[in-house]
Amino acid sequence: MTTPPSSPAARLLDFWRVFRRNRMGVAGLIMLAVIVFVAVFADAIAQYEVRSSIAVTTSDIYQPPSAQHWLGTDDAGKDVFSNFIYGARVSLIVGFFAAFISIIIGGVIGIVAGFFGGRLENFLMRFTDIMLVIPDLPLMVVIVALSKPSLLNIIFVIGLLGWTTTARIVRSQTLAVKSRKFVLRARAIGAGKAHIIRHHILPLVMPILVVNAVLVVSLAILNESTLSFLGLGDPTALSWGQMLNYAFGRGAMSTGAWWALFAPGFGIVWVVLGLTLFGHGLEQVLNPRLETHHLMNPRSTVKNEATGQPLRHATGERAALDKPILLQADSLSISYINEGKPRARAVENVSFTLREGELMGLVGESGCGKTTLMLGLLRLLPAAGQIVNGEVWFGDTELTALSDEEMEAVRWKGISIIFQGAMNALNPVRTVGDQIAEAIAKHDTTMKGDALDARVSEMLELVGISPEHKKHFPHQYSGGMRQRAMIAMALACNPKVVVADEPTTALDVMIQAQVLELLDSLRKRLGLSIIFVTHDLGVVAEMCDSVLVMYGGVLAEYADVDTIYNNPRHPYTQELLKAFPDLTHPDKRLTSIPGYPPKLDELPAGCRFAPRCPLVFERCRVEEPKVISIGERHMASCHLLERMKPE
Repeated sequence: MTTPPSSPAARLLDFWRVFRRNRMGVAGLIMLAVIVFVAVFADAIAQYEVRSSIAVTTSDIYQPPSAQHWLGTDDAGKDVFSNFIYGARVSLIVGFFAAFISIIIGGVIGIVAGFFGGRLENFLMRFTDIMLVIPDLPLMVVIVALSKPSLLNIIFVIGLLGWTTTARIVRSQTLAVKSRKFVLRARAIGAGKAHIIRHHILPLVMPILVVNAVLVVSLAILNESTLSFLGLGDPTALSWGQMLNYAFGRGAMSTGAWWALFAPGFGIVWVVLGLTLFGHGLEQVLNPRLETHHLMNPRSTVKNEATGQPLRHATGERAALDKPILLQADSLSISYINEGKPRARAVENVSFTLREGELMGLVGESGCGKTTLMLGLLRLLPAAGQIVNGEVWFGDTELTALSDEEMEAVRWKGISIIFQGAMNALNPVRTVGDQIAEAIAKHDTTMKGDALDARVSEMLELVGISPEHKKHFPHQYSGGMRQRAMIAMALACNPKVVVADEPTTALDVMIQAQVLELLDSLRKRLGLSIIFVTHDLGVVAEMCDSVLVMYGGVLAEYADVDTIYNNPRHPYTQELLKAFPDLTHPDKRLTSIPGYPPKLDELPAGCRFAPRCPLVFERCRVEEPKVISIGERHMASCHLLERMKPE
């Protein structure tokens, strides 16, 4: 009977198969195993009873190593090797238990402060700063001196005062991980805060915790040695620190009894070195990106639709625009509000409709509010981003009025998103198949085991990836495969609307064409409605049914794609088309738009395009234009159009 793939035993076996290839990690594990074995079986290994002084004479004091005493004797005539064996117990207990307390406290404070932020972060970090200012060792001396110098007290004192560095390191790592796109993607699929911390934050924080634990354990052992040296150690417990204390305080150096210092010193170095090597090996396993990148098997090719139809051109057949409306934004406004800074009006009074089976292109220069608009539709804005006006309707549901829990039910099952930069949107320490399964399991708790595994394989096959690659990590995929995997994840819960935020960024031309063809074929096959964010007007002409042009956070022009390309009315749309090469007119000279889009917290008084507009007149500089309807499904915001009668 084989072990199920998802069982803890199978995962442990997989971990060992990877870990054993790291020689340094295995060496460290062996070193730690040896010293732990020695400590556990001290009664059987030690030659002499360390608590007994029977038959010890003055001639036995500081005897050099011999066949009778392998590491010589100490100032009391006792066997140093036996003391070393029994001392390993106490030193390891103090080191590991105190380090465990410090890592737990520091890790929890660091993760909570970094993930939740705000006033809670300020309070926790100011408290950490205060603790860092107070010297650890003098405070330990005072506390241990005022309390009973027992082994348990020493463990708690060292553990409770040694977490500050861990907290700061973990907080900085959490802040870095929290800003990664795969955390936003986890929020989009409906994952709660506890799930994100457990499955996305903690796996990436764990390697640095493991490495930091090495330092904490060594510091705990050294602190115990220092306390013992000052006479504050537990007199009933023999540790390596006590051995060093007795050797220094009772003349081992002056009499040349180096062996009395060598044994406990060697034990401390052995443990610290073993932990260092073991921690390095664990980091290699816990962070798969540190592995060598191997050549992949040839990628599976994408199967075309049965019709075999090529990509459509701007003059080709368009999706019917009389189908039911799935998504509608009505005067949506989004601002970034930071205390002490001007409000950044990233999106203002933007309206559009998305119908069943429609592909809408969202174009404009960088910084014009496209991504902010998309994140606002899914309520995935950062903490400073707020929807200040307008409504978003998904069918009969107004999304801005939903609670966070209600919105989680809409994301991924109703509206999903393909994030820009697939490598950043995938968690580097989890397999691609596991991340697709996470999205499915969040919205269908009944799908488990073989059914869930089969669904993951089905989604990968849908986008042209062989199911055998589901156990691979993102860095083992090519750029095109990662983007296909993101598409598979976006479709995993059968959404009605998919937001594609520049899905072909950083891909070469051939891979871009494959991804675009895949999106278009899936749209036709599954009846999806897609919002396609892009800078490529050629892609818009080939694929889209309608186009929304944004500039400076406002709607510049909105119409079907034929109107945008053949009869643009806004000067910004006209200038964008002038900068786009037209293969039907190879002699056409391309021109760029002078200047840059406005800063969203320093907007001009009138029209936001006025400083760059070739048709600007005085009214444009003082009065912001309104959105005017100039035809069926054709809107634009320009003072030049106000003389026309709205239809």
